[in-house]
This record gives sequence, C-alpha cells and structure tokens, in this order.
Amino acid sequence: MSKVLESAFTLLALVYLAAFSYPAFVTEISNSTQSKLEIIQWVTWAIFALDLIIGLWTASDRKKYLRSHPLEILSVALPFLRPLRLLRVVSFGALVIQKVAVGKHLAITIKVFLFSILIAYIAAVQITITERGVEGSNIKSFGDGLWWAITTVTTVGYGDHFPTTTVGRFLAVGLMLVGISLMGVITASVAAWFVKMSQEDSNPKGKG
Repeated sequence: MSKVLESAFTLLALVYLAAFSYPAFVTEISNSTQSKLEIIQWVTWAIFALDLIIGLWTASDRKKYLRSHPLEILSVALPFLRPLRLLRVVSFGALVIQKVAVGKHLAITIKVFLFSILIAYIAAVQITITERGVEGSNIKSFGDGLWWAITTVTTVGYGDHFPTTTVGRFLAVGLMLVGISLMGVITASVAAWFVKMSQEDSNPKGKG
C-alpha cells in the first residue's frame, strides 16, 4: 500500500474515532447529529471493508494475506475497533525508536503500552455510551468509563465502577482477556530488556 493511501486510511481512522467518541462526551445529541455520526461510521466501515476485499481478491496467497492483516480484519469484523488502524502509526513509531536508540525490547514495550492506551480509550467510550442511560448504572460519564477501562485493562479491578448491562459485561470480559495478555507482554519485554542490560554490563565489549 502506498504511503499516500496509508495516510488516507490513517486520517479516516481518526475521523471515525472522533465520530465514535462524540456521544461519550455529549449527553444530549440531536437526531440530525446522531444521523450524521452514524453515516460517518458506516461510510468508514464500507471503505475499510472494500479495502480488505480488494486486498484479499488481489493477493497471490489469501491465507497469508489474512494472517498478515489482523488489524484490517478486526476493523471490519468489529466496527468499534476501526480506530485500531491508527496502530499503523504506532508501529512506525516503534520501528523508528528501535532503529534510533533503545533497542527491540523497549520498542516492543512502548508499542504494546500505546496499544493498551488505545484499547482502554475505545473501551471507555463504548462502556460510557452503553451504560450511561441505564437505571442503576454506576458509569455515568466518560471519566467513569475511562477509570473503569484503565483499572480493567491493567487487571487492577477496584470494583468501584462496573458494567451492569449484558453488552457492558461482554465488553468487560474482552477487555480483561486483552489486559492479561498485554500486561504479560509488557512484563516479559521489560524483564528481557533488563536481563540484556545486565548481560552487557557483566560482559563488556572486547572481553571474552
């Protein structure tokens, strides 16, 4: 994919993220505004889906194409994950960091950390929209949703905010599973980085 087209898809993901997030920050939305937001979201979904179909159709090895494009598949299969296309930018940033200074392990850690932030933000938006209008819910604002998402994805789970709807609970389960995986990767990467530094200190260049 050309840089221009990749930039266009990144911009499209940002547009979708703004339209997706808006209802979490604004309590009352007019019908016309809601309709416009839905049109933006459906149009972006259609473009992402078309891009995936074209890529799959033109690929010489379709199985390999599907394995190498997980973000594209997720953005089409699970519409609210369309902002994950922004991870292309994160991937590029991690690659630059790796090449310039800090090495592979820390670059991976930074990438996973930024991925965790984006996932937590998406979950916070979705849980706020889902739970805010439900009687008996304890998540009434984006701040509540963000606090819940952060404590969940980091596997802390204070329990002061929690979903009460079926949709919210399914979202919570997914975020818990993602959180456990991400924290494991971060912990392993940081540990590997420290081990490598320790080995370099104990075996300086030029010695055995």
